[in-house]
Amino acid sequence: MLDFPSCTEVSDAWSVAGSGIGSGSNSLKTALGEYYERKHFYTEILSDTQNKLTYSLRPDEAYQFVHAFSQTSYPTRQLDNLLEHTYHLTKVIRISDLTECYIPTACLSLTHYGLGEDNTIYPLRDTCGCSFHWDAKKAIFCALKECLERQFLNRFWLTAHYQKRISAQSIIDQLTKSNILALASSLNKAGDIIAFDISDPSFPGRCIIACYGQKNRSHHVNYCTGMAYSDTQTHALEKAFEELWQTYRFMDLFTHCKGDKNTLNDPYLKHFFNCNTYESFKEITSCEAGCRSTSQLARRFTTNELLNSLAHQKIQGYLYLKPSHIEDKRCVFCKFISPQLFMHMNNSRHINLDNDYSAIFQGDILPSRQTNMVPFP
Repeated sequence: MLDFPSCTEVSDAWSVAGSGIGSGSNSLKTALGEYYERKHFYTEILSDTQNKLTYSLRPDEAYQFVHAFSQTSYPTRQLDNLLEHTYHLTKVIRISDLTECYIPTACLSLTHYGLGEDNTIYPLRDTCGCSFHWDAKKAIFCALKECLERQFLNRFWLTAHYQKRISAQSIIDQLTKSNILALASSLNKAGDIIAFDISDPSFPGRCIIACYGQKNRSHHVNYCTGMAYSDTQTHALEKAFEELWQTYRFMDLFTHCKGDKNTLNDPYLKHFFNCNTYESFKEITSCEAGCRSTSQLARRFTTNELLNSLAHQKIQGYLYLKPSHIEDKRCVFCKFISPQLFMHMNNSRHINLDNDYSAIFQGDILPSRQTNMVPFP
């Protein structure tokens, strides 16, 4: 399908997989990058030591973790128990002053192997805030950007509030000079498309979620979505539709080949397949403009500005940085995490819904959406 972006899937014998999308060889490059990222965070995260949270964290930092863990743990644990617990710890860097400290390995590793009782304290993990790049600065920027993008998604789903609705015609108009135009036009002719600006004015850049709906149940894909956080609305729209198409192609081929969704290893993707109905499209698009201002200061979409925005809101966070080599070429794995933000994306269970970021919209959270995980792959 030469008018549409190319999609590539990469996997190995251990069921570690990566997917990518783009023009030319870009789809292969992004798929390999995601594969390397997944492989590292699933199989290569190691603990440096075992100790209490206060081993290297300040009292306020340790409290932020136990406050989050008191919500994520299963069975529920008391704060004193969480403070006295001996954790597997891994070295990270504070974003506030770039000093080293240690946080629970369970906050970084995507596997439960070797972490013992820590798995009951923080049972659910995902790739939120993970990145891989050949350049350390870009790895850090992508990790921050990816984590914040997911925060905006959780807020959008839980509150059903957005900054701006972008109609199908407006999407087509904005993509007139884009290589995504043919894709967006075809999706618009086949079904329903709509997009929402779910940006947080407290941060630079624009975050867009694009949604596709198909009423005809004989089609393999009745609901699909994609999201992107970029410097401008147009760039975010382009990347959001690329991501939507990446998932659409997988769902279409998987269904066409009689795939069994129960065999899928990714719980988020399995949940997304269960949401493959036009009713899901209507549910996620049944929202209203938020009461917060859509105006944003003209700030550059850079690592420094993202860090400054977090600091302005007094949100502390930690960067896991692991230099490595692949075929003699230097690369960097990175993950950004903060117990003051949503620590993972399954909003329906074992998540720290009560955090510093969510404090400003706690009163807007819809109970019906709090019990249902966001329909996003």
